[in-house]
Amino acid sequence: MPDHDTVAAFIERIVSGAQIPSRADRDDLRRELWTHFEETGASPDAVHNALQQFGAEAMVTESLRRVYRCDYVFLYLAKIAASIMASIAAALLIQVLVNLRLGVGADVWRLAPKFPHAAGLSVGVVLALATAWEIGRPPFNRSRAALAIGAYAAMCVFVQLVFAASVGAFVTATVLVGLGCLCSTLEPLPARLLLTFGVFAVAQYVTHLRLNVAFGPTRAVLAGAVLVAVWSSTVVILGRFDHAFVNLFETQNRG
Repeated sequence: MPDHDTVAAFIERIVSGAQIPSRADRDDLRRELWTHFEETGASPDAVHNALQQFGAEAMVTESLRRVYRCDYVFLYLAKIAASIMASIAAALLIQVLVNLRLGVGADVWRLAPKFPHAAGLSVGVVLALATAWEIGRPPFNRSRAALAIGAYAAMCVFVQLVFAASVGAFVTATVLVGLGCLCSTLEPLPARLLLTFGVFAVAQYVTHLRLNVAFGPTRAVLAGAVLVAVWSSTVVILGRFDHAFVNLFETQNRG
């Protein structure tokens, strides 16, 4: 039984470290590994020799991970895309609720004239925050960080080509996310949210002041509160998708 448990633990570490998205492929690998060890014999010496001859665990795991890397990357990218789309939907819903106006006559319900700008800024905040989320994900990975920055830069260029007036929203969103990331180091949570709200409100006020756009303190406070809501919802959604992604692999690896 101790030898059986040793082999079982070794196999599960290999299967888990291989990061295989498909449950069927994971089960096939598990069966193949068990077959390999069963053919070597059941004596303690045979099990020990089989483990020694199998090769370094880290090297075997990395080799298997390379085989299934495309499947893993596809699933990871799908997770990122789904989390961003959900975050954008939540951000736009927040902006709709804030900018919804009750009119008279035929247009009973309408959106405030500034809604397109506010919605664009919120989308920019979501994209910038998702980029920062991937860059700061532990453990830090240079390749992942470079890809995240490159994808964000490409998105900014694309949006600027399609909507020439939207580049300002991305610049503002990038600055806001940078400030928000600095505030995120503060504990506890209420103090962190309060500081983030204050920084966002001041940043919005200063930005409009530099552009000579009428934007009083009251509107700055409201804008800061809305941006904090967008920030918080995005953080929650990104975290939930990450948690579900990790649990998916852990559950399948145990299955």
